[in-house]
Amino acid sequence: MWIGKLLVVLSVSLLASQSASAARPVALEKQARKACLSGDYVKGVSILAELFVDSGDATYLYNQGRCYEQNVRYVEAAERFREYLRKAPKLTDADKAEVDKHIADCDVAIAKSHPVEPTPPVPASQTLPVPQPTPQPPFPQATTTVQAAPTSASRPWQHTAKWVATGAAVAFLGLGIAEHANYYSKNSDYNNDPKCIAGGCQSLANSADTAQTVAIVGYGAAAVATGLAITFWLMDKPAPQPGQRAGLAFTCAPGLASVSCGGRF
Repeated sequence: MWIGKLLVVLSVSLLASQSASAARPVALEKQARKACLSGDYVKGVSILAELFVDSGDATYLYNQGRCYEQNVRYVEAAERFREYLRKAPKLTDADKAEVDKHIADCDVAIAKSHPVEPTPPVPASQTLPVPQPTPQPPFPQATTTVQAAPTSASRPWQHTAKWVATGAAVAFLGLGIAEHANYYSKNSDYNNDPKCIAGGCQSLANSADTAQTVAIVGYGAAAVATGLAITFWLMDKPAPQPGQRAGLAFTCAPGLASVSCGGRF
């Protein structure tokens, strides 16, 4: 019986200890918030530093930055916010954007509190003459003329081949068209003649087949000749004229370990 009572007492004591441990950071956060809002940022930042050391929670670094920012200590605030970004790498994009905005606001406030003073003008009586540079003799300009290698004025075999291939393409194409028409004519005669339908006119059928074959060969040869003509036309480009020169100039010039809970505020 007394063992059970002892266990109950121990359980209650343990729970009370855990509650007290959890309540301590909350109480310290309230003290830090109160100190920051009342202008005692030194005390507030010190309490937050103690909480960060005990828990390792980077939120306390953010709260340090807010404490400095609330008390117009923008340089310290920007440093705390940047340290928070380094210690809390798993922030969401929205959280990072919020911290970056605080940093930007602090930088703007720092710039406004330290304006750049304009340089006072120098009185005319104290203006020193600007020394003029000593004229330097101009550097000579070196020009090199390169004589183009003599080449033939044209490419005679490509020039001739392109016209030969073009004429052959036209001729073969004409042959294919003519034999194609001849095939259709003989095929029509064969189909319209009753004797041919009955099994005669073998010579007419052979002639139609021959015309069809010649037409196919003509079309194929025309395609080959057309390809060769295109190739030779592309190869037959004007060659450099004799006596052409290329100029190249060079110019030189001088030159000069515990569980804790916390919130952001």
